[in-house]
Amino acid sequence: MKQQLSASVFPFNFKKSRRVFLGCLLSLAMIVMLSLPSFSNPELSSNSSILPLSKSTSLEATIINCKINDAVAKGFSAKETNFFKMEQAEGIFAKVLYMSLEDGDGNLFALSLTDLENAKMDSCLTSNIFYGNEHERSDQNFSKDIGSTIFSNNSSLIFEKKDGASFKSRDGWIKIDRCKNGMISGSFNFKMEVGKSTELLEGEFVNVLLEVE
Repeated sequence: MKQQLSASVFPFNFKKSRRVFLGCLLSLAMIVMLSLPSFSNPELSSNSSILPLSKSTSLEATIINCKINDAVAKGFSAKETNFFKMEQAEGIFAKVLYMSLEDGDGNLFALSLTDLENAKMDSCLTSNIFYGNEHERSDQNFSKDIGSTIFSNNSSLIFEKKDGASFKSRDGWIKIDRCKNGMISGSFNFKMEVGKSTELLEGEFVNVLLEVE
């Protein structure tokens, strides 16, 4: 009788404990699956290995220097640096750079240039000097003659004071020394008529990140 009771009770307990064990495993699996996104997403967004450009740029500091009539302007930063492709005429494309710099006093310096030498968008800006249309050497700019019109490289600078007064100059140049890994380095020099006086604006920019549109 004792042996029969043991034989009948043991299978019942085993089956019940097995169901409890499987239920615990299922619950544990659900908890792990629910917790995975909350841990994996922050790692992906902060992992620089999936963003090689940001990893390389973080190791190279951006430097901007500028002088106005040989007086050093302080506190410069790059506010906006847009790089895009534009069609000048049918079949004639150019790469355009627009870079906005701001000094510590709130004055803005907007540099722009047009590069027709290599219109492939997967390439960077050409390492060259881009003269403004009013510069004495503007005829040395790279150009494309389509018969009826000549398109050429050019550059300009807009100086906007913190009081809102703005002045534009094409009498100068922008030089691109290096364009690599989505960053540019170079220098600029422009003469500008501000009221009754002529001011000379010159400077350099190193490792400025391009924002491709």
